[in-house]
Amino acid sequence: MAKRHVDIKDLTMEKPYLSIGEVAAKFDVSDDLLRKWEKAFPQYLRPRRTSSDNRLYDEKDVQRVGVLYRLIRVEGLSIEGAKRKLKEKDMTGDEARQEVIQRLQALRQQLLGIIGELETESNQVI
Repeated sequence: MAKRHVDIKDLTMEKPYLSIGEVAAKFDVSDDLLRKWEKAFPQYLRPRRTSSDNRLYDEKDVQRVGVLYRLIRVEGLSIEGAKRKLKEKDMTGDEARQEVIQRLQALRQQLLGIIGELETESNQVI
């Protein structure tokens, strides 16, 4: 059974880099969890660092956090399971982004279908 998760906020970026706190807020996770994922996936997730050692996440990093969030929080995989899945699929940043986009588009279609059904039912009741 997958772990409980919250809806992810909009992943569009209004500036080139986000702080660890801003990324954590988008996924409703703690800064510490992002640091843990960074240590667990050093080849996959490597945000830039400022001279004062603050992390800066670019769009690709945010997309990668989204992939990790989906694997670990939504699908309920362990860190080791997520590592295997990433290795299996050999997910580069572009491939991961494409997968996220495809999943979101499929979800959008499902939601539009539900909305259409609800509208049809409400029109029949009137």
